[in-house]
Amino acid sequence: MPGADITELSRQAQRFEERLNAIKASLKSREIAWYPYRTLAVFSNLETLLTGPRRRLIDIPAGDPILDLGCGDGDMSFFLESLGCEVLAVDNPPTANNRMRGFMELHAALNSSVRFEAVDLDSQFWLPDGVFGLAIFVGVLYHLKNPYYALEALAKRARYCLLSTRVARQTPKGNPMQEESLAYLLGPGEANGDDTNYWIFSETALRKLVDRTGWNICDFSTRGVGRGSEPARLDRDERVFCLLESRHCPRYSVKLKEGWYPLEQNSFRWTTRRFSIQINRSHLVKFSTLLFNFRLPTAGPVTLSAAVNGLSVPPATFAAEGEQIYQIKLPLEAADASALKIDFAVDRCVQAGAIDERELALLVPFWKPGLDQANIAVPFELS
Repeated sequence: MPGADITELSRQAQRFEERLNAIKASLKSREIAWYPYRTLAVFSNLETLLTGPRRRLIDIPAGDPILDLGCGDGDMSFFLESLGCEVLAVDNPPTANNRMRGFMELHAALNSSVRFEAVDLDSQFWLPDGVFGLAIFVGVLYHLKNPYYALEALAKRARYCLLSTRVARQTPKGNPMQEESLAYLLGPGEANGDDTNYWIFSETALRKLVDRTGWNICDFSTRGVGRGSEPARLDRDERVFCLLESRHCPRYSVKLKEGWYPLEQNSFRWTTRRFSIQINRSHLVKFSTLLFNFRLPTAGPVTLSAAVNGLSVPPATFAAEGEQIYQIKLPLEAADASALKIDFAVDRCVQAGAIDERELALLVPFWKPGLDQANIAVPFELS
């Protein structure tokens, strides 16, 4: 079922903000220096930014985790969790507004399941394995010494990114920036008295930056003073809001369900006679065909059948030993589904031996030359 339009999400965000404010007020005695800006107010800007099917923002992750970068007190993370999303919240406690005390207090008060990772985005940072369906990267880029590296690394792990950052059309001395690919380096405390503010880009430079780091721009808009915007003054603040699509991150994710044995030699798995996978893909991306690559350990004939979201597809029979491809045309009824559950069945297994008595059906590769380690998506290709 399609998710809510961004206008409805904005209304829900406002109601959730009121709930959070009440909780923060109840924690007043703990003297927490809460983040002073309204994180969830970003949704009012998204109402005019997002267009077409992208207005269903919460459908974009397609069941994969959302990455909240620079989560602060966690307002965004906890709101997304309230909508049923899986969220990984990321921030750097030494430079965070209250060393993450606010986040931890709200996490406990809400009995939240949001995961938190302490990550310094100015380092050669590490993120947990897997694909993120959406990254929230709002009000963070100008706090980074190396924004190029952060965006480039993120493009390999997140399919989409909601980015907002400050831009400028002229320097503090009035020199024009707008039409040039320029960035202004702030001095310590020059903007908001905050030593963690570094680079303010022109719009031209920001567009070039996101392109060179592996992103395509889906939607783009600016808010603020416009022609007179400059890097340091509060009354000359202009912000860009954009939704980006990665050119490097896999366009879908695969999860192994029932019927799979553990990975062996960091390269392959056996299946049982019946086994399943789940593929998550954004509603913004359409596929019609699935290719499943596997090996027959002995000569057939072996018949492999499948059902996609409960809908049977034509089976195929394989005779020769070795590498095989089972091609599945996705049923039209499943064309718009964000999650595809595919149940496979094999009509016979390898003869059980004296040492290995497992029910062994197909040998499936999860590694190929060029990879440093096994990859769960290797046997499955959507097109």
